[in-house]
Amino acid sequence: MQTSTASRLERRGRLKRLVGAVITAALLVCAGVAVGVSSAPPAQALSGSSFNAGNIISDSTFYDAGAISADQAQAFLNAQEPTCRASNGQPCLKNFSQATPSLAATRYCSAYSGSANESAAQLIVKVGQACNINPQVLLVMLEKEQGLVSSSSPTAYMYNAALGFLCTDSAPCDPAYAGFFNQIYSAARQFQIYTQNSTSWSYQPGRVNNILYNPSVSCGSAPVYIQNQATANLYIYTPYQPNAAALANLYGTGDSCSAYGNRNFWVLFSTWFGDPTGGSLLSPGFENGSSAGWFSSNGDVNRVVYRDPAGAQAGSYYMASNTPVSGRADSQDVQRPVAVGDQVTATVWLKSAFPKPFNGTVALWGLDGATEVASTNFSVGNTWQQITVKLPIRQSPHSTIRLDIYMASTDGTLNIDSAALAFGTAPPLQNMLSYPSFEGGAWGLWQPGNGFVNRAVYQDPSIAESGSSYAAMNTTVADRSLAQQIPVTLKQGDRYSFSMWLRSSDPNQQVTGMLALWGLSPSGSTNSVTPFTVGQAWQKITVTYDASDLSVTQLKPEIYENTVNTTLWLDNGILSKNLTTAGGFENNSSTNWTAGNGSINFAVYSQSQTGIVPKFGSYFAATNTQTANSSLAQSISRTPLVGEDFTAEVWVRSADPTKTFTGILALWGLGGTTENASVPFTVGADWTLVRVDLPITNADHDTLKLEIYEMSTNSTLYVDGAQVY
Repeated sequence: MQTSTASRLERRGRLKRLVGAVITAALLVCAGVAVGVSSAPPAQALSGSSFNAGNIISDSTFYDAGAISADQAQAFLNAQEPTCRASNGQPCLKNFSQATPSLAATRYCSAYSGSANESAAQLIVKVGQACNINPQVLLVMLEKEQGLVSSSSPTAYMYNAALGFLCTDSAPCDPAYAGFFNQIYSAARQFQIYTQNSTSWSYQPGRVNNILYNPSVSCGSAPVYIQNQATANLYIYTPYQPNAAALANLYGTGDSCSAYGNRNFWVLFSTWFGDPTGGSLLSPGFENGSSAGWFSSNGDVNRVVYRDPAGAQAGSYYMASNTPVSGRADSQDVQRPVAVGDQVTATVWLKSAFPKPFNGTVALWGLDGATEVASTNFSVGNTWQQITVKLPIRQSPHSTIRLDIYMASTDGTLNIDSAALAFGTAPPLQNMLSYPSFEGGAWGLWQPGNGFVNRAVYQDPSIAESGSSYAAMNTTVADRSLAQQIPVTLKQGDRYSFSMWLRSSDPNQQVTGMLALWGLSPSGSTNSVTPFTVGQAWQKITVTYDASDLSVTQLKPEIYENTVNTTLWLDNGILSKNLTTAGGFENNSSTNWTAGNGSINFAVYSQSQTGIVPKFGSYFAATNTQTANSSLAQSISRTPLVGEDFTAEVWVRSADPTKTFTGILALWGLGGTTENASVPFTVGADWTLVRVDLPITNADHDTLKLEIYEMSTNSTLYVDGAQVY
């Protein structure tokens, strides 16, 4: 709780802070939901022995203003307090909203654009962005100070003194700073005041500071070497460190000399968002001139740590490195167990010491198992640039994670600062198939399905549909097949699509067959099939399976060949789940469908209402517009991986059998660098399938968007069977 007078905000002096509240074990059990790219280990994994009084949070984490979006913050708040009683006349934080003022830019925060009504999540994120403070820090502070995040019955005082800024236990808050928005904005701004006037405060990074255990001087103190500005900020705001008793009981009380504020900050941040200090990297920001933990790979490199607060990306230090031999690296190993389905994210700030660009690669390795690696190439100029690498763990558990910063340039120097690791959950794989493209000559789970077939894998990039490998099969008996079986748990409404690129090896002989997708259960099986006839050009054949039997435990994609003594080539298969909601509009549902561009009319009808036969099921949608290029759209929260290939498809027809309807089907990858694919269509009175493929080439998308643009005006389009897979 911050109790200094306003006149002292920008002058030297330690701001007083009352002892923080104790974190209850129940709170931490409920607080395991992750937001953004970080995900905490289980709360019980935390140990007081891991608390570093000189490095509570890294600069790169503290100042990461883009760590989460408003939607992610809202989802986090929803998860923390799912059952809100609100018995004190105030809404829970997840439901709180207020009008916010517009504020001009200052040297500490950029301009803030106010609103007549902003949710708590929205204003927390906007303030964080304006003042360059991680919104996760503000969320943790709200819990540390008033318990607002987890409270099911908050009081007016809790909102009025949300961050304890210029409030005391014996007097009301300064009216100029009271109220939820004022508290959030003022505290975030104050952190920048500490940062930009670092030498004006008693607690400073890069030196030893004597820090009390408790407001009672008789409880003693201990010297702490504060490693970074972010940790100094916490001590200026809350000037006590936890004693041994407080650290021995992380989720309860210590003794009469214990203080809990900075301990609670560390525990809450670790539990909610992951390690605040950089994922257990040693010397992530090289503060105190230390490069401990870093070593050379592939041969020796030159490295030196400089103290230059004006030149560092954050804090006061950075490391400079160069090499006479291309391909050598600055490296660090972190002992941290990760499992299949986890994801490790590395970030590091780099710049060239000279105007000439410096080139290299940042790589992240999973070791002590089936080795896995992800990498990002870089070419940086003489301004700081953040490089990110994400390693989804797919093959095996690992106990060691290695971060490598490879240097390709040999005629320059690379400056390095603010490295961090974050541990979370990997995005789901789009493709459920084992070795879908037969790369490396591998079959994976592919095997003969309905009797023996001859099969082989060939490597020839000039023939393969993608990559360098493709498979070949032939049979002397019609209807023999190639298949694999994949465990699955189905839910009502699930739809899966299986696609395979096929072609005949003989330019003079077509090959016929069927693509099938089976649902296998202990009581029997169901399937969907698509017949095919392919010639000498690659064709993508797709079959879709709707989950009607929820006892199905396996999906079986299968390619049947009816033509005998002719070889069928196969490549680039995909088995994936439909990502759209209400794609068939069954049960009169239009969930998640909205106007995308411009203004449209939109409704869902049934066959019994209209006499019109839908393409699938009993319902279909109708849409029209008076403005060309307006659209019907659905956005899907998804983090696709580079190299994945998503397909959007929809069945459409003109409502007027005497007219055609013209439009465009588009699929967008949003977030990061936008990319899209589109295909025009003109349809008449018959249901027609329109399909577009989007290969993902850019990282950092967080949304896929299916969009149907309507070019015809004052005419109605019927829509059914929409999918993204």
